[in-house]
Amino acid sequence: MYCEDCGVPHGITRGNIWYADGTITGRHPPYIKGTFFDVDELNCLFRSLSEYLDYDISDIVASGKYHDAKEYMGAMIGKMHEASGGKIPPDEELYRMMLYPISIWGVAIVEFKSIRPEGMVIHVKYPYSVPLLCGDVAGVADAVTGREHRAVWEGDGEEGIMTVTPDHGYAATSGRIDEGIGYGVEPGAEELACERCEACGAPRGVSELFAWDRERCRIEERSSGRRYCFNNTRGITAVLGMLVGELGEDIEEKMVDIAREYSRTLYGERAGGPRLEDELEGFPFRGWGKVVGVPAGDRGSSFNVENPYNEVLVAGRVWGMLEAAAEGSLRITSRAGSGDTLRLAFEPS
Repeated sequence: MYCEDCGVPHGITRGNIWYADGTITGRHPPYIKGTFFDVDELNCLFRSLSEYLDYDISDIVASGKYHDAKEYMGAMIGKMHEASGGKIPPDEELYRMMLYPISIWGVAIVEFKSIRPEGMVIHVKYPYSVPLLCGDVAGVADAVTGREHRAVWEGDGEEGIMTVTPDHGYAATSGRIDEGIGYGVEPGAEELACERCEACGAPRGVSELFAWDRERCRIEERSSGRRYCFNNTRGITAVLGMLVGELGEDIEEKMVDIAREYSRTLYGERAGGPRLEDELEGFPFRGWGKVVGVPAGDRGSSFNVENPYNEVLVAGRVWGMLEAAAEGSLRITSRAGSGDTLRLAFEPS
């Protein structure tokens, strides 16, 4: 399951391709885009927003991930149906196929306690995020059965029981993600030119960035010890889009600022601050995009990120990183997304 040379799971390397444009996509249709995203950053974002609003946003987060997971799994089941000539495994087997592999992605360790037509009960250890996982599991149940579901959590942040039953709760939330975009993307770039593991073909940059703790379902960033997760890119965008749709457009600037503060603290904890060239050049290995026009010591520089996995989180990450490197405050003078490019400009505050 894991490469004996570099440690990266075969389920990730054999199923995905790293491209020169900064993206990671599935090797086979529907070519779903993937990302190594910072779990601690996301949980900090949700917690900070709840504190700022004096309102628990967990249901909104779960709803955004639910809509994404339903479409994601629906696309996967559709391809299975097409490839098998219409022969789809029974519901119980489909549940297991969809949920058991999530441990290698750093999502959670799951054990099915019961699976019945009226719902299922799952024992969960080390969830990457309780509201995100609730949305994931309810979305899987929808895709498998064709009925709407809701997941209820009983436990703490490390372990608990998730009960999934038919319910219209998540589906009734407004601000659904745009269904007209289509889930996958057709690969258009060449593969990323880099040193690769001779045993499994994974970019060496991935194993240099991350270590896999098999027992605790944890992908750990080597430099910081922070937890990461490999998941589809559109899921995070769906959640943040749901938050903006439900809480108002002003909340987007607040999310950028929270991501900035998280990033500034993260990189500020490192002796000597971050080495910008190394950090930004590592974006393609994470599926975060490709940075061009990297500033070379000029605090007033501007540059672009091609194919950012999420404009809000990437903008905040880069902003805080620059401030940690400069050991001072910067003001963002321009943040503009145009198609597949995020344009950023900063100047001393």
